[in-house]
Amino acid sequence: MSKITSIATAVPVYQQSQMQIYDAVRAVHAGTEEEARVLRFMYKSSGIETRYAAVPDFNLENGRNEILHIDGADINTSGLEDRLKIYDKAALDLSIDVIRKCLHEYMNPSDITHLITVSCTGMQAPGLDLSIVKELKLCPNIYRTSVNFMGCYAAIHGLKHAHYIAEKEPDAKVLVVCVELCTLHFQKDRSIDNITSTVIFGDGAAAVLVENSGSKRAGWELKKFYSEINFEGIDDMAWKISKDGFLMTLTNKVPEILEKKCKDIMDHALQYYGITSEAVDSWCVHPGGKKILEAVERGSSVTREQLQESYAVLKEYGNMSSPTVLFVLEKILRRAEQNGSVKNIVGMAFGPGLTLETFHLANA
Repeated sequence: MSKITSIATAVPVYQQSQMQIYDAVRAVHAGTEEEARVLRFMYKSSGIETRYAAVPDFNLENGRNEILHIDGADINTSGLEDRLKIYDKAALDLSIDVIRKCLHEYMNPSDITHLITVSCTGMQAPGLDLSIVKELKLCPNIYRTSVNFMGCYAAIHGLKHAHYIAEKEPDAKVLVVCVELCTLHFQKDRSIDNITSTVIFGDGAAAVLVENSGSKRAGWELKKFYSEINFEGIDDMAWKISKDGFLMTLTNKVPEILEKKCKDIMDHALQYYGITSEAVDSWCVHPGGKKILEAVERGSSVTREQLQESYAVLKEYGNMSSPTVLFVLEKILRRAEQNGSVKNIVGMAFGPGLTLETFHLANA
């Protein structure tokens, strides 16, 4: 088996309140007073209070812009090439920050045997993985793989890959790094998809160290993984590339589909894991949005109290795509360290497809 022996999270430097973001984009996404009123309601009722960005554009007090350019009535945004130039540096800086936090006193970066990078908000070749190897002077013969463009559930896919490596290789030290700069792909068009994306998405990174269960370091055992695809939502959550950046599709049907399907999927996962819902002490659910979490509550036996960390991450950071579920997991593990009441954790995240990925984590 394998276990998580360290976890860390990090955010970029630009913090803004939800309503500061509203003030910055109101002129772009609202053409009339009525549209501004509706937009303001969306921001205030989102369940989000603060978010972080790799660019200064979403807080007027910063006084400068990198992707959003407003000159009177003339509104323009940077093209894909310029956005990805920002991604190349900002994603590496944030990755190095979170890796150092994750490894801390545990080990030297050169001891890492496997590196798995996860991202859907930028890409290049040579990729982020090679940039990390060079910056941290990792071993040149390190095993590398990248999980790209899988969206909000990709962290679990990365963990799954790390688990399969670590359980087969006793000396493996697998580092999973998720970094997403969602705000780089702000779109000025007033489609509901663009508006919704701007209301909920932020930037962040997370890193997890996975080792064989025989490691002397304490940790949480990764037991099993279960995933399921629901093609009913294949057109309702998507992520596509355009000359103006990456385009998010996130329709209002997604909460409806989750409410209808999540109980069956949870039951299938629990059956596969060989545990009952009563045995689950904490549900580590990706906070894709307030309506998403409420749909999970309505569609299953999971209570709001059991989703306290998911709501807290949404409130503090918004939806950061792939690292978000690891922000939730970090909070749950910190609580477990304090009171020792958590034995079984079941995680769940969802993304384009509509794909649902789950995992079972137990106190080792």
